[in-house]
Amino acid sequence: MSIKGLDIYFEMGVKDALVDFLLSRGYDDFYFFRCNRYSAGAFLISAEEQVSARREFGLFRLFLEEQDADVLASDIKSTLRDKSIKIFAHRLEEL
Repeated sequence: MSIKGLDIYFEMGVKDALVDFLLSRGYDDFYFFRCNRYSAGAFLISAEEQVSARREFGLFRLFLEEQDADVLASDIKSTLRDKSIKIFAHRLEEL
């Protein structure tokens, strides 16, 4: 069995829409982490973000069959394409 991990990074304002999207498609076993995106001032909106050089982001991590991971990533990109969502995939081996 080939397992693929999906890391889905997003601005916190998109979290509820992304959770609804995942649950509506039957994905009900995933992890959530708070994280910060550090970047140049052009990507930062509020004065607080510009002073700290970071913006609050979230990360959902899923572990899926390789084919399911590819389908989900494609669905997210096509359905939520106007949102600030980045998806990274990596192959895994369960021990």
